[in-house]
Amino acid sequence: MSDLQIKKWFRISELERLSGVSRRTIHFYLQEGLLHPPMKTGKTMAYYDEAHLERLKIICAAKKQGMPLFAIREKIAAMEGAPELPVRSKGLGPAAAYKGSRKMPKSAQGNKTREAILDLACRMFRAEGYKSTKVSDITKRLNVGKGTFYFYFSDKKELFLECVPRIFAELFSEGWDEIGKERDPLVRLQLRAKAVLPVLKEFCSILSLCREALDDQDPKLKALGNRIFTSIRRPIETDIIKGMKMGRFRDMDAKVTSAIIIGIAEGLQYLQACEEGFGPESAQEGLFDFFRYGVAGKAT
Repeated sequence: MSDLQIKKWFRISELERLSGVSRRTIHFYLQEGLLHPPMKTGKTMAYYDEAHLERLKIICAAKKQGMPLFAIREKIAAMEGAPELPVRSKGLGPAAAYKGSRKMPKSAQGNKTREAILDLACRMFRAEGYKSTKVSDITKRLNVGKGTFYFYFSDKKELFLECVPRIFAELFSEGWDEIGKERDPLVRLQLRAKAVLPVLKEFCSILSLCREALDDQDPKLKALGNRIFTSIRRPIETDIIKGMKMGRFRDMDAKVTSAIIIGIAEGLQYLQACEEGFGPESAQEGLFDFFRYGVAGKAT
């Protein structure tokens, strides 16, 4: 019996209905690599299988728990025993074009070289920061030519943006199960703060690059920066909305407040760098006070 006879296939309209996920969001998940490509039978005709439906259920459940995309990607990879799913940005140079691009390496050695660049870059970005990390330093340490680097990445900015999900996974490898199980939205915000504060410097470096991407003239790079920032902000917004529905938080604009919380985190990083004696404990106390009085509107 053929594979087509065994599998159950859906048009995107039926996948929308069964999953409750809009086709626009489905296409976004495809672009991000969270869903595998559908089977295309024509220029505008594609069929999705039951694995797409099951993956969408997993993604929706994880989003309800407040997980950002990078954590969902890691969760799916762990469940399926596969390597971490890469961020996919169609059209953003050879590094982000994903499978099918004529510039992507087909050999095992080519993939190994690209992975080595990514692994080293992640370590250097975390240890030395974005500005201090140079392409020449990366190529020298790996003993490869600059031409090899630019075969895989158009520039350092693109490399960093592809490193972001990996860096996030390394920084926040623990604590997400606890956040997912917690039902009190105030406690969830506190747990998020506890996860971020020990790595606040690296967290702010990622935010800084997101701003650079959003200011870039390249619309594709701008869109990638927007997706990364949204993946940071959206879980906070979700917690605030849940808190308002439960009557735990005062009425507010959840989107604006989530952005304010991120801004506060950046301000705390400046204080840690400039003010002697202002450490992680002071930063945590300040954030928790904002959650209690600025978000909840009362002492809790």
